[in-house]
Amino acid sequence: MSTGKGPWLLVVDIGVPLALYYGLKALGASDLTALLAGVVPGLISSAVSLARTRRTDLLGMAVVVSMVASAVVAVLGGDARLLLVRNAWISLPFAGITLWSLRHPQPMTYVVTRAMFAPRAALMDELWETDARFRHAWKWITVWWGIATIVDGVVRIVVSYTLPISVVPATDPVITVATIVALQVPTIVLLRRSGSWHRVFGPRRPYSRVGD
Repeated sequence: MSTGKGPWLLVVDIGVPLALYYGLKALGASDLTALLAGVVPGLISSAVSLARTRRTDLLGMAVVVSMVASAVVAVLGGDARLLLVRNAWISLPFAGITLWSLRHPQPMTYVVTRAMFAPRAALMDELWETDARFRHAWKWITVWWGIATIVDGVVRIVVSYTLPISVVPATDPVITVATIVALQVPTIVLLRRSGSWHRVFGPRRPYSRVGD
């Protein structure tokens, strides 16, 4: 469920929309027109990512659907702020799905991380089966991810409807980075406490079964 995008994400998905918005505003475009133009680079990068990886990316598709839906709603309603909250449309459902996954044998954070680190999948599966501390850590990581993404969505909504429209786009990267950091901290702390961080994410070694 990774986005499949590399370092260009920062340029194409964050830098270019900001440049388009403030550039078009300087040329006299309306907030809605400038924000709509900023959606285009994200759609292009998602299409390129899909063509390059040749597989369906659930998170990436959710982002595309959010961008398209928010653009349509904003145009029909004539309200630029509906475009500003589009990322909350991803954060809040993602938070709900994340917390709901605690009802399943393996929580979503574990499943997603396992998929992203495929070379470590066998080791992670072995730890999941044999190490109760490892399983406990991932369940609490999932709780914190759910809480963090709820906060992310609420903050985006509040910011989008309280600050001047021209200020909100500049806050989006700040919120994004803050959320990413907030997600990493409990992951690292809890896995270190479980004693499995270095074994899973340290320098790669030939895989051997736990206890060998």
